[in-house]
Amino acid sequence: MSIGPEIEARRARALPFVIAWGVMLLLAGVSVWTAYLNMGIWAPIVQYGIAGIQTAALFILFMRLKGSASLKWVFAISGFFWLLFLYGLSMTDYSNRQGWPPHSEPTHPRIQTPQTGQ
Repeated sequence: MSIGPEIEARRARALPFVIAWGVMLLLAGVSVWTAYLNMGIWAPIVQYGIAGIQTAALFILFMRLKGSASLKWVFAISGFFWLLFLYGLSMTDYSNRQGWPPHSEPTHPRIQTPQTGQ
């Protein structure tokens, strides 16, 4: 089956995708690691930063956005704004929670034992 003289089938090299996969796994590991750190108010900021880096890698490499503007840019930008919208909704949830962030309160309440002799 002939494609035609003016259109060439381009195949992507595997190495950038393997590197991106490794970086995604590394960032996922960093994300899990930071989830167990006691970072307080900085935890959501760091987690969203890691998610932003992963999203940028997906946009650039996997969606092949390096190049001239085309219809795929419209979908990428609309997806990015949808992601910002979802992040904004998540932040409104965090900002409206009672007692968030916890101010050095113990995670488990003390168990009250009955006092004897009174």
